[in-house]
Amino acid sequence: MNAETSKPHQPAVAVVLVNWNGWQHVIECLDTLMAQEYANFHAFVVDNDSHDESVEHIADWCANPRRGAGWRRQQGVVGWSETRAGEAIHCRVRESAAALPGAAAPAGSVTVIRSGGNLGFAGGCNVGIRSAWTQGASFFWLLNTDTVVHRGALLALVERAERDPRIGMVGSTIRYYDRPQVVQALGGASLELSTMGSHLIGTGCDLSAIPQDSTAVEAQMVYVMGASMLASAGFVRDIGLLREDYFLYGEEIDWALRARGRFLLAYAPASHIFHKSGATSSQVMPLFTARYYYRNRVRIVGRFFPEKMGAVRRGLALDLVRHSLKGRWGHMKVVAGALWDAGKLAAAVQLPGES
Repeated sequence: MNAETSKPHQPAVAVVLVNWNGWQHVIECLDTLMAQEYANFHAFVVDNDSHDESVEHIADWCANPRRGAGWRRQQGVVGWSETRAGEAIHCRVRESAAALPGAAAPAGSVTVIRSGGNLGFAGGCNVGIRSAWTQGASFFWLLNTDTVVHRGALLALVERAERDPRIGMVGSTIRYYDRPQVVQALGGASLELSTMGSHLIGTGCDLSAIPQDSTAVEAQMVYVMGASMLASAGFVRDIGLLREDYFLYGEEIDWALRARGRFLLAYAPASHIFHKSGATSSQVMPLFTARYYYRNRVRIVGRFFPEKMGAVRRGLALDLVRHSLKGRWGHMKVVAGALWDAGKLAAAVQLPGES
C-alpha cells in the first residue's frame, strides 16, 4: 500500500477476500472493488486450495479486465472494466502463505495468495491479515467474494470508523444481489436471549427504511455480519485473529464477543454491499453448512454464555421439530447431534437447573 499514490488523509486498508472454487464471483467482486472512490487500499485474495484454476483465472482477468456475461447492474456500483477498459490491474501471485511478502505493492493492486489447503473462512482471512500486517494497514476489510460493492462503500466504512477511536468494527448495509431493493442486514445482528439465536437487523425491510442515523442499529448489534466487516488494526492487535476452529459460521460472532467492553461495534448506512448468498428466504441450508451452523452455535454459547445452554437446547429442539415436520431427515440428524453436544456441555459445567 503506497500512500503517495492515494488521495491524502486516507489510511491504508487491506481488503481480504477468501476464495474456494469461485473465481467467477471473485472477479465480479474485484471489478467493483477496484473502482472504489477510496483509493488507498490493497486487495489480498486468499485461495483455499481451489481445484478450478481460480488463481490463474483471477490473474488472467487482472491482466485484461472485462465485464462478465450475466453480471447484474446495481445502483451506485461501478466496474473497473467499464470505466478503465483495457487497463490492467497490478497483480502478483504468492505461491505460499509462508512466502515473504516483499515490497509493498501500489495502492489499488491485488495480491493472490495460495494458502496451501482449505483453511475455512477464518483461516483464509487470517492468512490475508498476516500478509497485510507487514504492509502497514490501518484497517482490514473482510469482504465476501460473492458480493459487489457500491463505489462509496469503503469510504463510508472508514469515515464511520474514524469518528470514534473506541470503534473496533464497522458493518455495511447488506442488500440482496438479485433483489437490491430488499435489505439482508443493517450492519449485523442482534441476539435473542430466550433461544440464543441471532437475528439479522433489518432483514427483509425495503431500501427506503434504511436509517440515516446509525444509533438505533448500533444499540442492537451483537456482531457485524461477516459479508462485510471493517476491523481496525488496533482491534486486531488487541483481540487477536479469528478463531479457526469454527471453519465456517460463527467466527464473526466470536470475534465481536471477545471484544465486549473493549471496543464498540458500528454501522455505516451509506456503505452498500450487494450479496448473492441467501437471496431466497425459503431455501434450505445444505447439510455441509448446516453441520457447522448448528455445531458452532453450541460452541459459541458454551464459550460465552454457558448459563444459557438450556435456552440453546430449547431452540435446537424447536428446529428438530420443524425439520421433522418437513421430512428433512438429514437436517434432523445434524440438529440431534448438536443437541447431544449441548447436553454434554451443560453437564460438564454443572449448570443449576439444567438437565
